[in-house]
Amino acid sequence: MVAGDPSEIEDTPVAADGPLHEVFWTAHENISLDALAIAWGIKAAQLGELNPGLDRDAPISEGTKLLVYRHDPEHPPMSIGSPNRGKLRNGMPLPEGPGWRLRTHRPRTYGTTNTIYALVDAFEDFSERYPDGPKIRVGELARRTGGRVPPHRSHRTGRDIDIGYIFRGIDDGEHRWKYMNVRNFDAEKNWALVQELLETEQVQTIYIAKKLQKLLHKEAKKHLPPEQLAALFEYPKTPESPHAKIQHWRGHSNHMHVRFLCEDGNRRCRARSK
Repeated sequence: MVAGDPSEIEDTPVAADGPLHEVFWTAHENISLDALAIAWGIKAAQLGELNPGLDRDAPISEGTKLLVYRHDPEHPPMSIGSPNRGKLRNGMPLPEGPGWRLRTHRPRTYGTTNTIYALVDAFEDFSERYPDGPKIRVGELARRTGGRVPPHRSHRTGRDIDIGYIFRGIDDGEHRWKYMNVRNFDAEKNWALVQELLETEQVQTIYIAKKLQKLLHKEAKKHLPPEQLAALFEYPKTPESPHAKIQHWRGHSNHMHVRFLCEDGNRRCRARSK
């Protein structure tokens, strides 16, 4: 990029404020660099460049922390196009954290800067509220370079994430997605998580099955006035329903789908699918 080129400045998103200039991930087993690169969705050569002291011919020991991302202000993460037809440039990986669970296979764990910062803030605040509570189950975001991620229609631009619902009963850590109903859906904790996400002010839409919206609405009603409820929930139907933050989308009875806003200053990002 040529310094001061206004055409480039207009198309470059503003990075979110915060301390995540570097992201480290931990090797989950004794593994070769090439195999780890495949599991993490990053080229082995890039892992080597980020970790210059690494012996590329030796197995990486379980528990080794490796640098997987360093913020480059000249080439920040950038969402391009719409969630269903776009791509992601220079995707930022979601960091590991004590309050949430990443899969060991992570090629689809990348997002825009504001998406990642918002998720970390929300997850950390939820963990502070429930220090002995369940770990948040993280599903798919996007590939580091974005694009199609079957079987999803979206998840292409680094602004979408799937998050498992919090359920009642014993959490053995084995069930990532679990179908929810009135008996096993923990309305209090799921509403707390939704609140933390909304308070980041980076959420565009949260897709939650209508039957679960009813349970969340009942919980939220204890805390919010009617006008705020109408702005948040599609259910029950009000004049505000088409514009509500929480919408029904078929297939979301076992996880919520959160879509974040385009980055400030990014004219190449399209908020809607069409």
